[in-house]
Amino acid sequence: MTATRDRLFLLRPDWIDQDRPWFCMACAAVEGFLGYYPKVRDALDIVYLPYERPRHPMVGLLGEAHQNLPTLVLAEPFEHPDLREDDLQRAGDLWFATNEGPITRVLAARYGVSPPHP
Repeated sequence: MTATRDRLFLLRPDWIDQDRPWFCMACAAVEGFLGYYPKVRDALDIVYLPYERPRHPMVGLLGEAHQNLPTLVLAEPFEHPDLREDDLQRAGDLWFATNEGPITRVLAARYGVSPPHP
């Protein structure tokens, strides 16, 4: 299956661990970026996943070793001079970014919005 849009996987807020609710700081940072740039949000397929593993949509795409959230899976390969060498990783034929820094740099470059300040 070939995706036609980039897919962003985020943790749902208020997931339970150690008998209390939590949110993911990295996911919240990406949500903040998307709040600044609604046109980027509108261009993505966003999937909210539960905290528990295995996270089946991600395991099916990237393999058991790549279940970290947030994760951005690109619909097609992408290169840009503003990206750092380690911003994108590869699993099979798919390119992806994980954590808020790489994800926001990739999204900014890919969709033509302001990048995060170094």
